[in-house]
Amino acid sequence: MKIAVLIAILSLALCYRTPQFEAAQQVIVQYAAGHILEAQAGVPRQVVVDVKFKKAFEIPPQVFISAQLLDWSVGLPHGYMERVSDITTTGFKLSGVAVGPSPLYSLFVDWYAIYDPRIQVVTFESTDVKELKTGQGERKVSFTIEHSLKDATNAIVGLIGCKHLLTNPIVEVKVEQVTPKSVTVSARTYWQAQLEFVRFNVLLGTDQSLWVSPAYVFYNDPASSHPFVKRAPSAAEVQQTIELPKVWQSGPRVPIVTLRGYDVERARNMRLSYNKVVLESKLQYNLVTWWDTQMYGVFHQAAIFVADTTYKIFDPDCAELFSECNFKGDSITVCDRIPDLPGYGWSKPIRSLTVPVSRRLYLFNKEKYEGQRTSFIANQQCMESITFSFAQLQSFEEEDHTVLASQ
Repeated sequence: MKIAVLIAILSLALCYRTPQFEAAQQVIVQYAAGHILEAQAGVPRQVVVDVKFKKAFEIPPQVFISAQLLDWSVGLPHGYMERVSDITTTGFKLSGVAVGPSPLYSLFVDWYAIYDPRIQVVTFESTDVKELKTGQGERKVSFTIEHSLKDATNAIVGLIGCKHLLTNPIVEVKVEQVTPKSVTVSARTYWQAQLEFVRFNVLLGTDQSLWVSPAYVFYNDPASSHPFVKRAPSAAEVQQTIELPKVWQSGPRVPIVTLRGYDVERARNMRLSYNKVVLESKLQYNLVTWWDTQMYGVFHQAAIFVADTTYKIFDPDCAELFSECNFKGDSITVCDRIPDLPGYGWSKPIRSLTVPVSRRLYLFNKEKYEGQRTSFIANQQCMESITFSFAQLQSFEEEDHTVLASQ
């Protein structure tokens, strides 16, 4: 078998990337604009818009969306779907879909494009909702979705699609559990409401990258005089204020708000949104209804994403050796083996290094696997100055003896 030697790249520049982030609001369709979601009744019908980033990403990002405004006519069946597709380094496509014949007036979306290994977006849709499609009273189904963010501890969910079949439009999605391998989200309805499908996306993060509020419920008794239920013909806004842990009260933070669901009077048009999101020492935003809507309940949630552009993102497949602590100075990349580091132009001591997940890096102080061997399975931010002559990177699945054997 031929010896597989992957070329090492010697560079005077830093061999890592930093996170990239961009966020904005996008109008998919707007009331009285003559679009097909409003003017036609065919099912399904769709409007697609192209979203362009202000600055191109080095790597295609993940995109999380939140339904910032929902607006449709009374009448059943009805509902909507919002979808992200064709993500590139320069933008993505955003679709709005009417899933029922009733007019769908407006869809506004807040989107967050993120390139950061401490974040993952999971999107899920299911028509396997028999418990929600039949019966009455409170009903719930749970979905467990696998993810690859092993350090995930926090998650925020946003409802981005559903179809209502009977009586009140009532739906709620909620994160039930986050593990290193999966996230479990429930979908719920009650009374005589019935749903044909649900669609949601989940933003997963670590303790250092994402803070998530509890799953809030803003409920109004149908017999109350609350402005979301009884008022003059006008819009109504209710401010939500969230106390933040002290550690999250400053820094490079981005607020995120999601609508997890709603409970709307069946004889009224549906119009629900949030606005005026302000992040200081507290997080504030308003829940909003329009003049011809009676809103019994709003299910919502908030989060803070740390847009830390100083965080270092290293090569996920290769190790990197640095001549200075804190991953600075000159560097060389090791993707397989380098039998003669000096022969590749590297003769400097190694003060810090990176090791990809599920890999082990071996360093020898002499050539040809000779001399003292040192191994690493995690990044080293600052080490005693050591000079090595041979480097080998292997996966955990390989047997130890294959590291020392020449192919």
